[in-house]
Amino acid sequence: MIEVNLQERFLEIILERYPRRADAVEKLSELLNAGKDSIYRRLRGDTLLSPQELGLLANYYSISLDELIFGPSDRVVCTFNAFSKQIKGYEQYLEDFIDDLKKIRRLPDPHFYYASVEIPLLTYSFFEELISFKLYVWGRTTWNLNFLKDRPFDFQLFTAPMRRLNEELLEHYVALQSTEIWSVNIVDNTLAQIEYHVYSGGFSRPQDALLLCERLHDWANHLKAMATAGKKFTANEKPENGRGILQVYHNEMVHTNNTALITSDLGKFVYTSFCNPNFIKSSDHKLCSYTEDWFQIVISKSNPITLSAEKSRDWFFKELTKRIDRVKNRIQLYLDEG
Repeated sequence: MIEVNLQERFLEIILERYPRRADAVEKLSELLNAGKDSIYRRLRGDTLLSPQELGLLANYYSISLDELIFGPSDRVVCTFNAFSKQIKGYEQYLEDFIDDLKKIRRLPDPHFYYASVEIPLLTYSFFEELISFKLYVWGRTTWNLNFLKDRPFDFQLFTAPMRRLNEELLEHYVALQSTEIWSVNIVDNTLAQIEYHVYSGGFSRPQDALLLCERLHDWANHLKAMATAGKKFTANEKPENGRGILQVYHNEMVHTNNTALITSDLGKFVYTSFCNPNFIKSSDHKLCSYTEDWFQIVISKSNPITLSAEKSRDWFFKELTKRIDRVKNRIQLYLDEG
C-alpha cells in the first residue's frame, strides 16, 4: 500500500488537470470502475489506492511515481524501445511507430514539437522512395537485419504492405499540430548516405541514386508548400485540404539529435533518438519541463519560415536545393565517367 501523503500528492496532480473537481471524480470513477462515493473516500485519504489502481492511473495520466517518491533529483525514468522489442523487419518498425502516433492522437489537444539536424523523421514518408532508402540504411546498420546482408538497395524492398503502413503513418503525422525547428543541414546526412552507396556499390541500379536526389527535390518543394500554407497535407493533396497546423522555425545555431516533445491536457512526453532510429521515451516531469523550456528558448532565437515569412522561406529552401543539386551533379559525373 502507498502512504496517504503520497496518495494525496498523486491525486492532487490529477485534480489540477480538470476545471472542476466533479469532472475529475467522474473520470476517476470511470477509470477505476468504482462509484463516486468510493472515489471521494480515496480523495480524502479514507481509502488507499491499491497498487493496481495506482499503476493504472499513473500510466493513464503519465505521472512519474519516481519523482513523487524520490523528490527533486537528477534521476529520470524512461523507456527504450529497443529493449522492449527487437526490430526484425521494416513492417514491425512502421507498425510500432503507428501505435505510438495513435496513442498521441487520442490525447486531448496534443501538440507535437520537433527539432533535429536531420530530415524530420516522419517527412521521409511523404515519398516512398525516400522512406524505402532510409529503412534500408537503418536495417543494414542499426538493426543488422539478416535478409539485407550483402544485398544492395533496390526499390523492390518496399512492398505493398509496407506502402499501406507508410500511408497510415503519414495520415497520423499530417493530422497532428506541430511546431518544428529546421536547419539547412537537415539534408546532409541523407545525401551523404546516398553518395556513399553509389561509390561503394550499394545500389542494384546506380541510377536510382539520381532518382533519390530527384525525390529530395520533390520533398523540399512539398515542405515549402506546407510551410507556405501553415498546414500539413500529403503530396497528392491540395494545401486547402491541409489538416494539422504547422509552424516552422529556422535555426542554424542548435545542433541536436531527433528530439520530440508531445504536450497535451493529460501530460507531456519526450522522445529522443538513441542509436537512431531507436528512441528513448519519458514522461518524467522534470525532463519534460526542461525540454519544453528548451524549445521555447530556441524558438525565441529562431526565424519563422511559415505563412507570411516569404523572404526567409525562399532563402531556406533555395539553400536546401543547392545542397541537393551539388550531390546530384557529383553522382551524375561519377556515373558518366564510369
